[in-house]
Order: sequence, then structure tokens, then C-alpha cells
Amino acid sequence: MLHRIETEATAETPQPIALTYRFGSYMLDVTGRRLLHGSEKRPLPEKVSQVLLLLLEANCQVVERRTFFEHLWPDDPCSEANLTQHIFMLRGVLGEHSHDQRYVVTVPGKGYRLAVPVETKLGLTMKGLCERCGLVLLASSEVFICSYECTFCAACAEALDCRCPNCGGEQVRRPRRTAAQ
Repeated sequence: MLHRIETEATAETPQPIALTYRFGSYMLDVTGRRLLHGSEKRPLPEKVSQVLLLLLEANCQVVERRTFFEHLWPDDPCSEANLTQHIFMLRGVLGEHSHDQRYVVTVPGKGYRLAVPVETKLGLTMKGLCERCGLVLLASSEVFICSYECTFCAACAEALDCRCPNCGGEQVRRPRRTAAQ
């Protein structure tokens, strides 16, 4: 089960949970329960996945310790050491080493937050630049896209054999649009 952090804004206007989150050099596919780092897929244990999801949903805001306990262990007594261990495991998955807080920052006396901005996606968005060569992609351009929204010009897609270098997925031709759309 996925959890949303409720704020005043989301309590009034509930928003659907994102299907993918991009942060730093990582992408979390929520529905596929996969953490992607380039073309590498990193396994996420259930609780570590939930910790990460709470941090992603907070988008660089502090997630208080009590929020983790309420969402991850609602019916079980849990110690600070348990939460600390799950944060340690998440940092390991993200490639952080001791005292390296590139992604997960400890906020003393409060909780944790992400150190990098989070991009959330509910559906496919066509990017305006090729991710490989930086070519501007017009609405009428021949463009290739993978299921994670990685976007490439036709020349780069051909050079990559229509395989996304970020996630390893298949790149397919984007439907053409007119400039008015």
C-alpha cells in the first residue's frame, strides 16, 4: 500500500500518487517497485521503499520521525534504532557512505529530508531536448521516447538501437503533433 503525506493543500484537493519520481540520478517506478540508476535496477526492501516514498512525496521538506512511525509501523511499537537502520539501508542503496548526505539529510531532532529536488510524473511528458545530444525537439520533430519519458532525437535513438541508456527500455516513435497542439 502506498502512502501520501497529507498537507493542508492535499487535504483539500487530493492528488493522485505519482507513477514515477526522478531525483538526482535516480528514478523510482512506483508501480513496478523499481529504483533505476542509469540502466541498473536496484532492489528495494518493502520498508526501505516506503521510507523513500515518504521522502519523495515530501519533496525536500522534512519528514518528521513520528510520520515515519505512523505510516510504516502504525500498529507496532518501533524504536528510533529501527528507523535509523532503514535510513542507513536506504542510504546504502543510493550509494551514500558514512557522513555523505547527497540524497538523505538528517535534520537533528526532527527527522529526514531529501537533498535533491524531486520530479513527479503521472503520465508521459514529451521533453523539449534530446537527452543525449541536446538537440531542440519541436512538436513536429521525429522523436523517440521510452516508457519512463526518456526522450531522444531520431539520430540518437538510431545510434542507441532504440534502447534507452537510462533504463534499458525500448524507445518508440512519439506520435507526431502539429505546432498548434
